[in-house]
Amino acid sequence: MPARSSIALVTRAKTDQGAEDPLVKELQALEVPVKHIPLVKQQALDSYKKIPSAKEANWLVFTSATAIHYFHALMETSEWITSDMRVAAVGPKTAEAAKAAGYSVDVIPDHPYTAEALAEVLSVKINIGDTVVLPKSKQARPVLAEFLRRQGANVFEAAIYETTPKIESAPDLDKFLMLYPSAVITFASPSSVQAFTAMQTNTSKVQALCIGSITAEAARSAGFSWVQAASTHTFADLAKLTSNYVLR
Repeated sequence: MPARSSIALVTRAKTDQGAEDPLVKELQALEVPVKHIPLVKQQALDSYKKIPSAKEANWLVFTSATAIHYFHALMETSEWITSDMRVAAVGPKTAEAAKAAGYSVDVIPDHPYTAEALAEVLSVKINIGDTVVLPKSKQARPVLAEFLRRQGANVFEAAIYETTPKIESAPDLDKFLMLYPSAVITFASPSSVQAFTAMQTNTSKVQALCIGSITAEAARSAGFSWVQAASTHTFADLAKLTSNYVLR
């Protein structure tokens, strides 16, 4: 086990409208010293113009709160909220975000809260020929859409936003790592791992703590020698894991 760090770094994108980052909040609740340097940024894309209307859709499937945010901002959402289609969410936090946006959520998988688990649950819910609208990041893995297509669904993948490295954060990251060369770095997506390695080539001393197995595998593939993954795909569990490696 590596020596404990004195601080944790959150690398997630900044939330819109100045809202406090949910992972930062979880860490602060555990009294973990934390620094937030967003290594990625997100922006809307215009592929929503290709999405079927709410009347044509049988299912609306959300795999993140971010997807809900961009879908809600881009679409004429009133018709979607009042339509007869069913809504699925990848986990309880995503379901909370959907409900806050006005959607009634019908399906949430049990742990783990991953695309694979959601696909398994939907396999017994979705009928052959159903139209499924899947708002997502441009960088999202294709596993869910591919699975549903094999089940006979008509899946419309709507890449409504993209996540890219926030290169302007590189100087702040350099300063942070000079002060804390053995820092605990939290990663909530493979995109944040890729952004880190785009700005830093030396990962030998960095402790990488990841929100799930997919992100952890991305960290290992990127050259991180010490990688741990949270037991569930939630900010709460990532914060708990992080608290074990930070001095308080």
